Amino acid sequence: MSNCSNISPDGLVLLSSLFSVLISRNLTNDEINVLGNVLTQIGASLLTKAAQQQSLLSKDEVKKQIADMEEQLEKLKQQLC
Repeated sequence: MSNCSNISPDGLVLLSSLFSVLISRNLTNDEINVLGNVLTQIGASLLTKAAQQQSLLSKDEVKKQIADMEEQLEKLKQQLC
């Protein structure tokens, strides 16, 4: 998937549009609807996963920042005493 991150936004839109035209050529309207809904659900699930992973990373980062601040505070207390 690292190759996709190097594609321009316009190129990605063009590629996905071309792909959708190619895979839907011999499908009925009902089949296209089902496939579209399945792909939409897959996309929603991927977005949910990415959001949760980012949330967990953010929590870990906040915990690390708090630990660093507590350490700095302890050093300041020692300097004052």
